[in-house]
Amino acid sequence: MPAITRTFHDRLQVVLEDHVAEVTLQRADRHNAMDAPMIDALLEAQTWLGEQVGVRAVVLCGEGESFCSGLDVAGIVSSPERVGWLLTAEGSTMNPAQRLALGWRDLSAPVVAALHGHVFGAGLQMALAADIRIMHPEANLALPEVEWGLMSDMGMTVTSAALRQDVIRDLMLTGRHLSGEEAVILGLASRLDDEPLLAAIELAQAIARRSPRAVSAGRRLLREAPGLSEPQRLARESELQRNLLGGPEQREATRARLEGRPPRFQR
Repeated sequence: MPAITRTFHDRLQVVLEDHVAEVTLQRADRHNAMDAPMIDALLEAQTWLGEQVGVRAVVLCGEGESFCSGLDVAGIVSSPERVGWLLTAEGSTMNPAQRLALGWRDLSAPVVAALHGHVFGAGLQMALAADIRIMHPEANLALPEVEWGLMSDMGMTVTSAALRQDVIRDLMLTGRHLSGEEAVILGLASRLDDEPLLAAIELAQAIARRSPRAVSAGRRLLREAPGLSEPQRLARESELQRNLLGGPEQREATRARLEGRPPRFQR
């Protein structure tokens, strides 16, 4: 597929090429802190990506010295109507603040977050919604909302469900900082890399070479499983696998393996 580049509100750039979308936060002078234009850009980019055909993987990253230093609190709080909008659900149980994070989880393609520098507050909450997080060893992570008399509320009850709850409580209730190395040890990140963006792109490209239907089914299974009983989990595994077996993508993947060539999928 030909490369497509889109810029949103001068705060976010999306480059879609070879089925991989690289989403870059572009407010480097403020460590990519989320002001109103950045929030609008993130939400609009999520919608745009959801409408694109052929997106098989997404890389989420930040320009400059940091991934994202969280909300630009001074700027957001100075606009009371903006705060009210962020916390008001429209047509669903999810408000815009929660969609900033969960909107990435809800994309049809897996999301890989490349994390470096400051990964604070809203930035960390957004990263926790990614399928995979690749962390620079010296990244600095924190949930400092409690220092402002607030709590982490961007879908944390959803994104933290598979994480150690004592670790989440430690971060949410104290606002303490931890390094990328500690984040991996505590299960907040998938792995360390001195070049997290390059590693994330390579990983996304590897995902994009796999059967989109198989990737989607595996992702769906892991997302649904926590809410199911053991018999229901096993039944869901069987159901999703039956839908893959003998299908066009499964046949193409098998032929490609036997012929020693890359598979060619239609979407």
